Amino acid sequence: MSASRIIAVYLAFAALAGAQSSGLPPGILLLARVKAHTRQELDRLPNCSCLETIRREIKPPGGKLRPLDTIRLEVLFSEGKEMYAPPGDRRFTAAHPVAFAGGGMIGDGYFALYLKDIAGEGRVSYEYKGEDESLGRRLARYDYRLPATMSGQIVNMVEGRGIVGAIGTFWADPITYDIVRMEMHASEIPPQLPLAENSHWVDYARTKLGEDEFLIPRAAHTRMVKMNGEESINDMEFTECHLFSAESAITFGMQEQRPQFATSLVKEIEAKPLPVLDITTRLTTAITSKTSVGSLITATVSGNVPRNGAVLIPDGATVRGLVRRLEFNAEKGGYYIVGVEFTDIEAGSLRYRFSADLKTLEPVPGVDFTLVIDTTQNKQVAGSTEILSLPDLPGVGVFFVRGPKLDLPKGFRMTWKTRPLVP
Repeated sequence: MSASRIIAVYLAFAALAGAQSSGLPPGILLLARVKAHTRQELDRLPNCSCLETIRREIKPPGGKLRPLDTIRLEVLFSEGKEMYAPPGDRRFTAAHPVAFAGGGMIGDGYFALYLKDIAGEGRVSYEYKGEDESLGRRLARYDYRLPATMSGQIVNMVEGRGIVGAIGTFWADPITYDIVRMEMHASEIPPQLPLAENSHWVDYARTKLGEDEFLIPRAAHTRMVKMNGEESINDMEFTECHLFSAESAITFGMQEQRPQFATSLVKEIEAKPLPVLDITTRLTTAITSKTSVGSLITATVSGNVPRNGAVLIPDGATVRGLVRRLEFNAEKGGYYIVGVEFTDIEAGSLRYRFSADLKTLEPVPGVDFTLVIDTTQNKQVAGSTEILSLPDLPGVGVFFVRGPKLDLPKGFRMTWKTRPLVP
């Protein structure tokens, strides 16, 4: 545990003791700590980039919900703003991400906008709702309300543009003060917007960037319903996150409205992109039903990885990552959906960015990329089955584990094929 995390734990217990001795209503001192910690985290958030995968669905008036498309963007957080580019491109623009989609709904502001709103001073009213089990751990829950007159929430539609208020909920870790999930529903919708509902949720997780950990978005969801019944849904995942530093200033030319932003990886000598390789890993951190989403995990490389007649990555090199997904479904005997993302490999004095697709899993009963479910309704007739599969997500290995108990032990093997990265 880092020194800053130790201090956070100490302050949490101090706050609890202070609340008990002060006679203040439950949650007041904890709220102050959470808000101050969130502002501090936003202030220290470095220039960083993630691959944002957006799966969009749409339901026309009177119709059924259907998939629309999948969009991938490189999102760069720099100096408190979000900028966007196609994956691999380094010409980031401050234009709204809908410019890359040719229409439809796309949200933004997930890195800082929503957290700034709920951590602001004198703008939001709060109500402590106690602690509950959420996302696999004990979290403190707060409901909040942000009036439109003090909100930074802007809704852009073909029919018009307007500022809305927000009614929502956030969950914070009472030990570390991290906000790990927030939900928001638009309120005080201006009459010029034909909008019946606009809602968001965002999951945040500590992610290692360089030598430190930062609180950044892991996943998000947006839903918009128009007055005519048209419904749009976006599901977003943020993967392959890494540090960036500016090689030149951001400039906004009079003729060229796109900002010119040349970037490179921080500590490039320690964060090299890998060529296309097959790499087998062995877990050194067990993944169980008690593991929470966002938990940091480690593995080692199994066997030397050669390249051009030499050993590029030695046997036993350390691989680091996090648990991206961990869901349990109690149907048909129960099964888990597990998602794992490895982000970097340490090989001697070098660090490599690990961006790869999961190809094979250790042959363990009940662990597979697909799940076969018996859907027979009548035992007297021939059986029928349904095969469930999971959508691909760049850099994340997702698979099923059948049964009511999850226990991927240390030593569990996974083989990955790296994907070429733009340095």
